[in-house]
Amino acid sequence: MNKINKVLLLFLALFIFTSFNITAYADYDELWNSYSIPSSRQKELLLDEADLLSDDEEQTILQKLYTVSQNRECNIAILTVDDHTGPIQDFSDDYFDYNAMGADYDGNGILFMLSMYDREWAISTAGKAKYAFTDYGQEELVDRMSPYLSNDEYYDAFMSYADICDIYLQEYDNGYAIDVNNPYHTQYDYLKLLLISLLCGFGVALIPILVMKSQLHTVHSKSNASGYQSHQGLNMISHEDRFITSRITHTPIPRNDNSSRGGGHGGSTIHTSSSGTSHGGSHGHF
Repeated sequence: MNKINKVLLLFLALFIFTSFNITAYADYDELWNSYSIPSSRQKELLLDEADLLSDDEEQTILQKLYTVSQNRECNIAILTVDDHTGPIQDFSDDYFDYNAMGADYDGNGILFMLSMYDREWAISTAGKAKYAFTDYGQEELVDRMSPYLSNDEYYDAFMSYADICDIYLQEYDNGYAIDVNNPYHTQYDYLKLLLISLLCGFGVALIPILVMKSQLHTVHSKSNASGYQSHQGLNMISHEDRFITSRITHTPIPRNDNSSRGGGHGGSTIHTSSSGTSHGGSHGHF
């Protein structure tokens, strides 16, 4: 085999290897154009690559995401894919960064991603969303979505996601992130707590009344007061209470100065993505 044939075979092998890699990764690399952060957002706030939603559902959710994002000055985004390469947390961070998903509001944004092959989910947060969506808050968010995700009710899951993000960001803007010392409650939760409190109070009040009633079974009504009169006459004894001294002690109540934005045992776990951007986030299966 001459030198020219060896060179041709080498180029042919290189071409086949390159073509295989392009084919293998084309479905995923097309989700961002390059490994550099652009100056403006490259994708819609909802990208349903896994085709989980109807066209009408996509439009409704997309409008909801834009409304909440504008009101809270933080992009609320969703991505669904059939599969992904590498760890899902890294993939969601890269999608967020290399599509500049937070560019509309100074880098503020949250992405919720679904990968259907292994039924995985991931959350990637950046900017103020890193602190608005604490570790506790993210866990609570996914717990609220899980019944819908488990039943493949993706429209309801994503609408719930948008509504909860709106509440989280409002709480954060008011100075208190949803965290272990500021739990998330819906109006239904408050109504349920009120009902439980009323039932408990009624039960606590009813039990001693029933006990006292059970002890009065020997009591009978009298037609006159003769049964209660003493035959020895009325004997009154003088009684006097005299105040002598007093002693007052003071015990200071400890103050909790921990901020809900990362204080106490709550807060957000932060990591750095391949682009060098600081992110919060979490991931799991549904």
